[in-house]
Amino acid sequence: MSLWGQFGLQEGTSILMVEVHGLYDYAMFILVLIFSFVGYVMLKMLVSKMSTRVCLENQWLEVVWTIAPFGLLLALGLPSIKLLYLMDEVNLPEASVKAVGHQWYWSYEYSDSLGSQYSYDSYMISDSLIDGGYYRLLEVDNRCIVPSLLQMRGLVTSDDVIHSWAIPSSSVKVDGVPGRINQVGLCFIYSGVFYGQCSELCGVNHSYMPVCVEAVSTKVFLNWIFENHGKDVNNSGVVDSANGFSLRGFLMGVFKKIVKVLKMLGSLYVMWFYYVIYYGLYVPAKFAVFGGCDLIQWTLKSCLAIAEWMWWFLFSPVDASIFAFGYFVGKVSSGLWFVVSSPVTAVIWLAKGVWKGVCAIVWFPLTAFEAWFDSMSSFTDNDTKNLVVWHIYRNTKEFVWALMERYKD
Repeated sequence: MSLWGQFGLQEGTSILMVEVHGLYDYAMFILVLIFSFVGYVMLKMLVSKMSTRVCLENQWLEVVWTIAPFGLLLALGLPSIKLLYLMDEVNLPEASVKAVGHQWYWSYEYSDSLGSQYSYDSYMISDSLIDGGYYRLLEVDNRCIVPSLLQMRGLVTSDDVIHSWAIPSSSVKVDGVPGRINQVGLCFIYSGVFYGQCSELCGVNHSYMPVCVEAVSTKVFLNWIFENHGKDVNNSGVVDSANGFSLRGFLMGVFKKIVKVLKMLGSLYVMWFYYVIYYGLYVPAKFAVFGGCDLIQWTLKSCLAIAEWMWWFLFSPVDASIFAFGYFVGKVSSGLWFVVSSPVTAVIWLAKGVWKGVCAIVWFPLTAFEAWFDSMSSFTDNDTKNLVVWHIYRNTKEFVWALMERYKD
C-alpha cells in the first residue's frame, strides 16, 4: 500500500508488478539522459555568442538525429507493449475467484474446482471497529483469500453499475461491467495482505468499497477451502468430514501417508549417497587429476623460471639481460623460421586467426544488441525467474494432488 511521502510505485507483490518496476526504472533512466542532453544543448545555445549566416548541409547529422529518436522510441515501446499483452494473458489457472461489484461492497465466489457454490460478501469496516492493526477506509470484514505462488484467475463483473477491482501493488485493475465478465491473472509472489479500492465512479459511496486480498500459502488455502466446501464426493465409503467418520477411510489414509513417508525417506537416503559420492569424491578427484595437474605444473615451472632469472639478475644483470634478449630473439626467429619453412601451415594459421578476429568483431555488436533486447524484454534476473517458476510448479503440483486425493473416485 502507499505510504506518506512516497514518490515511486508501490512495492511489487506480483510477477507483473516486478516487471512494471523494472520498466519504470528503465524508462526513467532513458528519459533522464534525454532531458539532460536536450537541456545541456539548449543551455549552450543560449549562452553561446557564435553566429553564422551560412548554414552548411550535413547528411550524416540528419541521419543520426533521425535514427537515434527511432531507436529510443523502439527501446521504450517494445517492453511496454510486451507487458501490456502479458497483463491481458491468463495462463492455465489452477483455480478461480469471482469478484462481483455491488453498491457499495464486493462479493467473492469460489466454485470452479470444488463443485459447490461458496460465496460471501466483503464490507468495509466502520471507524468504530478499527483498532491498531487495521487501516481506515481499506480494511474489510471478509478478505478475498488467494494462494501465493500459484496461478489463479480473477473473474470480475458487476451487479448494478460499472465498478473496478484494482490492486495497485499487484498491477491489477479490471473493470466490472454489468452483464459481462472480465478476467485477469493473479499470481502473488509472497504471502501478505494487499489493499486496493474501486477505481470507477460508481456512486455516492464510491470511496467506501475497498479491495482487500490476503495471500496465504497453498497449504493454508487448501485447508481453508476444504473447511468451507464440506461436501465430499468420494465414493469409496469415506463419509463427509463435516457429517461423519469412516474407520476404513481413516486406515487407508494412514496407510497411504506411511507409504508416502517411507518412499520419501528411501529416495532421500539414496539421493544423499549419490550426491555425496558424486560431488564429494568423483568431481573433486576428476578435476584434480585431469584438469589441475597440467595447470599446476606449468604454473610452478613458470614461477620457478622467473624466480631463478630474477635471482640471476640481482648478481649478474648483464648476463641475465643478454640471456633474456637472446631468449626473445630465439622465439622471434623460430616464428620466422616456421613461416619460411612451412608457409602453407603458417598461412592457414594466420587465416584462422584473422577469421576468428573478424567473427569476434562482427558478433560483438550482435551480442550487445541481443543483450540490450533481452534487457528490454524482461527486467527480472534469470535466477529469480527460475526460483519463482520452481515454487509455482511445486505449489501447483501440491494443489492438484490435494484435490485429487480429496475428490477422487
